[in-house]
Amino acid sequence: MNSKWKEKLDRVLEKLHFLRLDEDPDLEEEIQIEETSLPSDGFPAKDALGGSLREKLARSRRWLFRKRVIAAALIVCIAGGFILYNNHHEFQDYVITSSVPNEVSAGTRYETAGKNLYRYNSDGISCVTRSNELKWSITYNMQAPIADICGNTMAVAEQQGNQIYVVDKDGLVGNFETLLPILKIRVSRQGVVAVVLQEDDVTWVNMYRADGTSIMSDKTTISDSGYPLDIDVSPDGQKLAVSYLKTDDGIISSDVVFYHFGSAGQTKDDHVVGQESFEDVVMPEICFVGNSRCVAVSDRGFVVFRGGDAPKKAASVEFDEEIVSCFHDEKRIGFLFRGSTEEYDYRMEIYNYNGRRKASKDINAEFEEIKIENGQILMYSDKGCSIFTGSGRKRFAADYEKEITDIFYFSEFRRYLVVTRDSFDRIRIS
Repeated sequence: MNSKWKEKLDRVLEKLHFLRLDEDPDLEEEIQIEETSLPSDGFPAKDALGGSLREKLARSRRWLFRKRVIAAALIVCIAGGFILYNNHHEFQDYVITSSVPNEVSAGTRYETAGKNLYRYNSDGISCVTRSNELKWSITYNMQAPIADICGNTMAVAEQQGNQIYVVDKDGLVGNFETLLPILKIRVSRQGVVAVVLQEDDVTWVNMYRADGTSIMSDKTTISDSGYPLDIDVSPDGQKLAVSYLKTDDGIISSDVVFYHFGSAGQTKDDHVVGQESFEDVVMPEICFVGNSRCVAVSDRGFVVFRGGDAPKKAASVEFDEEIVSCFHDEKRIGFLFRGSTEEYDYRMEIYNYNGRRKASKDINAEFEEIKIENGQILMYSDKGCSIFTGSGRKRFAADYEKEITDIFYFSEFRRYLVVTRDSFDRIRIS
C-alpha cells in the first residue's frame, strides 16, 4: 500500500471518531434527563416490563454501539478492498477522456515542469499546460537541440553549436553563446549551467551563470585528467560532479571528481573537494539526486556518494550481467537486464540509495524510452506503453491507437497524459 492511499485511509478513520460513546451528546443528554427525573429516594421507577429507565438507555447504547461498529467495519472493508484492487490489479484497457490538437514538427521533445510541459525542437522552446494551452514561446534556430531540466529550470543548447537558452516557468532567464562547440549541458534550479566543450584534442568543463558569466573553466586532456564522459551540477548550483575516463598503458579507469563553488571549496585547489578512482571501470553516467547525494552508473553497477561539502563513497553495487537500461528519481534507481528465460524479455531490479535491492521482477515489455515520474515507471514506444509501480509491479500495458511521442504521469488517479504527433490525450486506465 503506497503512502498516498495510507493517507486517505487515515482520513477515513479520523471520520469514524463517532464510535467514541463519551462524545455522543444525545446519549449524554438522555442520561442527564433520566438522572434529573429520578424520585427523591434515588430509586428508579419500574416500567411495565420490569426494567428501569437506565437499563433501557444502556441497552439502547449497546445497540447503537454495535451498529456503529458494523458500519465502521463495512467502511474499512470497502476502503481496504478498493485500495488492494487499485494497487494490485493489472489494468489492460484505457479510455480517452479528452483530446486536444497538437500541431508540432517532427523531432519535438517534451520535459515535465511542475504542472506544465516544456516543448522544444530546432525552431524554439515553449511552455504549455497539460491541455496544450500555450503559456509562452521563444524562437531560435538550432540544428540539433539538447536539453537538461532541474525543477522548473531548463537549459537548451545546440549540440556541436554555440547557443544556450535558460528558461523557467515564467519564460526566458538568459541566453548566451560559447566560444567552442557544445557536447553536453546540465543546469541547476538557479540557472547555473555546466557544459562540456570540444576543442580539437582538448575538452573543457565550464560553468556559467544564466547570463553567460563564467564561473569555472577547466581544461582536460586524455593524458592528464582524462576525458569527461558525463557531468552534473547539484540542484543548488554549488557543486559539480564529473566522470573522467582515463587510460594508462592500455588500462582503463574512471575518476569521479567533485568541485564545490561555495565556501567549502574556496581554499581547495581548483575547487576540488573530493575524488574517487575506479580501475577497469567505465562510468558513462553521473547525476545528483539531491544537493548532498550523487550516483555514478558504471558498466558493472552503481556507486552512491554522500556529503554536502565533500561527497564520499557511501554505497556500491556490482552486477554480473550487462545492463540494458537505467532509470532513477530522487528515491530509487532501477536497472533492466535481459531475461534469463524465454518466457520473459527483461528482469527489472530496483534499489534504494543505500544500495539495498527493494524489488526484482521478471517482465515483458516493448519500449524505446523508460523513466520514473511521481513514483511510477513508464516504459513506452511509438506503438504502446507499459506502466509499473515503484516496486516493479505491472500496473498497465496496452497498445495505443496513435503513434506515441511521450507519456506523463501527474499523480492523478488512474489518469495519464499521452502526447502524440497530433494530439494531447488524457486517458484513464480501466
